[in-house]
Amino acid sequence: MVKLNPRRGVLGSVGTTILGSLCLGGALAYGVAVGGSLMAPEPEAATESAVNNTVSDVGSAPPEPPVGELRIKVVDEGRAYVQNLTCEGDPATDPDACAEMARVAAEWAEGASQGSADNPFVEVAEDAVCTDRSYGPQEAAITGTWQGREIETEVDRSDSCQEARWQRLRPVTAPLD
Repeated sequence: MVKLNPRRGVLGSVGTTILGSLCLGGALAYGVAVGGSLMAPEPEAATESAVNNTVSDVGSAPPEPPVGELRIKVVDEGRAYVQNLTCEGDPATDPDACAEMARVAAEWAEGASQGSADNPFVEVAEDAVCTDRSYGPQEAAITGTWQGREIETEVDRSDSCQEARWQRLRPVTAPLD
């Protein structure tokens, strides 16, 4: 067997070596230039005021236990279930969903302009800007009383605003233990 180009093997090896070296050099330069920004920042030293704020937040009280009686009907792809939730304002005997709704309502009320911790069931504002993306076929009808207010509302997952509301009400739309 006769080689047509005996020098090709040597030049090919040299070219491959040079190309590999250039790639490695570029990767190292990129790692040096950008790698520092990919690392987690070092924690700042705690100042006396930050320590005082942290200590004062430890004693913050949990949200007020809710009082209410709800009937929730959830339909999910042709299957339906109905559940009743009764919250008497006693964390020792109330279902976990009561405390979870109180926590979610308090967090939501801090950032919402139209809601309050007493009414986490408030409807989506008519002028809200929502995406048309559907998040699922689930629907829920919720009726009853909550913190002295009559509740009669429906929630689904038909757009981004309704999905946000569905997630806020998840403690009562998910199956209760």
